[in-house]
Formats: sequence, C-alpha cells, structure tokens
Amino acid sequence: MDSAMMLEARGVSKFFGGVKAVDEVSIGVREGSIHAVIGPNGAGKTTFFNTLSGFYFPDSGRVTYRGSEITRLANWKRIVLGMGRTFQTPSVFAELTVRENVMLGVRARAGVAFRLRPPAGEERETLEHRVDELLGFVNLGRSKERLVAELSHGGQRLCEIAMSLSTEPSLVLLDEPMAGLAETETDRIITVIRDLRQRLGLTVLFVEHNMRVVLSLAERITVLDRGKVLAEGTPSEIAANEIVRDAYLGKEALDHV
Repeated sequence: MDSAMMLEARGVSKFFGGVKAVDEVSIGVREGSIHAVIGPNGAGKTTFFNTLSGFYFPDSGRVTYRGSEITRLANWKRIVLGMGRTFQTPSVFAELTVRENVMLGVRARAGVAFRLRPPAGEERETLEHRVDELLGFVNLGRSKERLVAELSHGGQRLCEIAMSLSTEPSLVLLDEPMAGLAETETDRIITVIRDLRQRLGLTVLFVEHNMRVVLSLAERITVLDRGKVLAEGTPSEIAANEIVRDAYLGKEALDHV
C-alpha cells in the first residue's frame, strides 16, 4: 500500500439483488488532498460512499484506512479511527438548537455522552469552548441558540459539517454537500471545504454534481458510470476527456464552467 494514501478501495463491489450498484471500483485518496467523485444519477456514488464509511459492507474487494483494513469494520469504529461523514440530506436534529446539535458530538468525543449528570465547572467550560470553536469555523456562531429547523438548507448543512468535525476526524467524506443549495449558500460551503484542508489540515473526499464546485475544489476526480470507474485524473484531464464528456458531461458542459 502507498504510505501517502489515507484511504484506499480495491476492487470494491456491492450488489442489491441482481443489481451490481458498485462494480469493482478502486480509488486512492492521498493524505491532505481534496478528491471528488462524480457521475450521473444511478452511477453508484452514494453506495460506494457507504461502503467506504461502513454503512454497507462490500460483497467483494477491500477498503483500507492509513494502511489498516477496515472492509468490515462498523461505521462507528471508523469514526473513532478518524473518519467523518455527512449525507445528501443533512443528518441533524431539527428540534434542537445549533449549539445542542454540535454539543452532542463534542460530548461523545469527550466520553461523557451518556452521563446522567451534565458536566459542570471547568469541564463544561471546555466543552462549550469546543462547540464555539466549531461553530466559529463554519460561521454559525451567531446562530448557535437558534433551532436547526429555523436555518436555511445551507445553514443546516454547515451545522452537520460542524457536527462531523466534533469527532476530530482526519478524513471527511461529504455526500453531495451542495445539493439543494442556492448560489450564495454554495459559495459558503465551498469556502468551508477549502478551509477543512487549508486551516485544519484535513483530507476531503466528496461526491458532487455541481461541476463548477468540483473543478474549483478538487485536485483529483474519479468518474463513476453504471457502477464502474469511467475515468480518473486531475480537473484539467477530466475536463478534456472525450469519453467523460460524451457519457456524462456533454460536449459543451465544461466550456461554460
């Protein structure tokens, strides 16, 4: 295994009945990189993400993280190892405040999630400070006492990212972070994703349909089509790839990005 690779999948396949949703997909995500997975609807992107993050176990192939095999490791154990994950629909508690959502993750990381008595004194101050740090990172500090249900879709997405960071990951997997967002909200998320690497030093793997986002963020792109890898390369290589343009992007799609 390449020591520079943080996450690797080799020949990963996943079946649902007679449907092969993921078909011998291999990918290598280098430490410190921003890597995108793209493809048309039904290409198997989210299913592949689920095999990487432990929500599905692959029917064949193997997955390694920092050189250790995690192919059949439970998803919560992957979180402990340093893998964070967000979803297409923000996985947040709408009836709680922004602060309370992030505090759930912070308390879990601190090992006090299931205490009957809430933290007090210095311990509570430490936890509150960590929550404030995370909300400041995603620019939600002023909204921390608002119910998550009151936030825009983009605000909920930022809250979910803050929650994923509460576990102190080294690798963050983002499943369509721009889905359903307005242009201004998209720009907010782009800034945060860049900061995940630039300010926090994290590795980012993300699925996305918005090609403007993909080409502006990713250093390497893997293209899936019908469960298989169609192509992989730098943004300029993918933009120039005729097979990708014909099968997915369309001949004119990238000329206006």
